[in-house]
Amino acid sequence: MGFIIKNMNELDNSWYRALKFLADNTRAEIISSKERGEKDYEENVPSTKENPIEQTLKEFAYIELEKNTKWMITQRGLQQLRELEQIRHRDLTIWISGLALAISIFTLAINLGWIKFT
Repeated sequence: MGFIIKNMNELDNSWYRALKFLADNTRAEIISSKERGEKDYEENVPSTKENPIEQTLKEFAYIELEKNTKWMITQRGLQQLRELEQIRHRDLTIWISGLALAISIFTLAINLGWIKFT
């Protein structure tokens, strides 16, 4: 039985950044940012041929670009964001648990005299 630590994959990470950006900013803030030429939206929610996250999120009904609501992100998008945040928290918890285990073993080795500092 093996123990494998697996981080969030690249797709999940890019979706997380996009959904997080859309959840943190209102439609008006995003539109004004686009009009001022700031690259925040394009960096977080790319719509290029190589990385069509905007179109993909729209197809999954995670965002609504045309509606005149306060937020671009939909309820379904918020649910996906919550699931991705749980993955990120799980990854962090695994790393912290591994570090705590290593510190505990190191401390035990010092207390039992297996490691001595002279």
